[in-house]
Amino acid sequence: MVITHKIPVDSPNSSITLPSISEQHIILRQLRHELLLQYRPILQQGAGPIRVMARMVAELERRCRELHITEEVMQEEIVNRTIGDVNLRLITECEGEPGGPGDYRMLAEELGIALPDEDINGYVAPGETYRWLRNQMLECERLLLSEGFDLRIYDILAVGNPILRGWLAEEMQHWGISVTTEQVYLGLGAMDSINKVLCGLSQMYREQGITDAAVLFPEPGFNIPEWQARSYGYRLLNYQTCPEDHFKLTASQLEELLENDSHICIIYLTVTNNPTTFAYSPAELDAIHAVVSRYNEAGREIFILADLAYIGTGKPEEDQARMATFTSPDVLRHCIFVSSLSKTHSL
Repeated sequence: MVITHKIPVDSPNSSITLPSISEQHIILRQLRHELLLQYRPILQQGAGPIRVMARMVAELERRCRELHITEEVMQEEIVNRTIGDVNLRLITECEGEPGGPGDYRMLAEELGIALPDEDINGYVAPGETYRWLRNQMLECERLLLSEGFDLRIYDILAVGNPILRGWLAEEMQHWGISVTTEQVYLGLGAMDSINKVLCGLSQMYREQGITDAAVLFPEPGFNIPEWQARSYGYRLLNYQTCPEDHFKLTASQLEELLENDSHICIIYLTVTNNPTTFAYSPAELDAIHAVVSRYNEAGREIFILADLAYIGTGKPEEDQARMATFTSPDVLRHCIFVSSLSKTHSL
């Protein structure tokens, strides 16, 4: 589908004639309608709806800017509730004095996202954190070179940055999880890491002669891993959780599922759920661990693929209590943790 709206221009050297505010609203709504028709077949083919909706919003915003539709009109007409990441460049809130404690526009500066002298909705960022981060990158590369690891040279062992892996292993100690550098693997965020885990486990199951490996996906939940798993030949078992359980998988439900399907070998568990926002309590996690441990002790190997993307965004003491449930050696040996720095550090 081709959208053919144009902005009239009198001549190549003349200024652009902008549509009126009311015309901009009409143009934007027509663009939105046409994009819905364009992307509907993609959604019906089974692609991840959250990602497709995010593409739709990004495409709509891009076309609006090409047509010189004002930011005010875009803010009135477009609501982006697709991806959990926060675009700090869009923050406008300032409670109290500019540059004071209530000026949330400063978050882009504080996290090193704002460029030097970048205007964040009226707040001009000095870019000091951005410059500091760039200097840290330089120092980290020098540190790697001093250890004999060159980022510019092919990684023969395919182990990735050993110093970063060591730092991440130390970071896990904050949650009481004792791991070594050798147990940490790098990916480009949680989604890429989940893909790598599912790829590696599928190869392991093939080598073991397992032809029916099922992954349990409690729903609703983050659904990108579902089509990642499907692409590697896993059988998907989607289980609809209940509102009365706050859309969380209970131990009794898990017991019944494992009893009825002997081929479940991976449980994808979002400890703090996207999109439901409900987080498992320590007691609920302990009960799930107890079920899985009983099956593992009986000789049936079941992994918990624990998605920790939102761990660190809640109350620290509550996240600490959740993670404490994983520290038992019997539980830990059957868990694969996947995390990222996007939700906690915008990295």
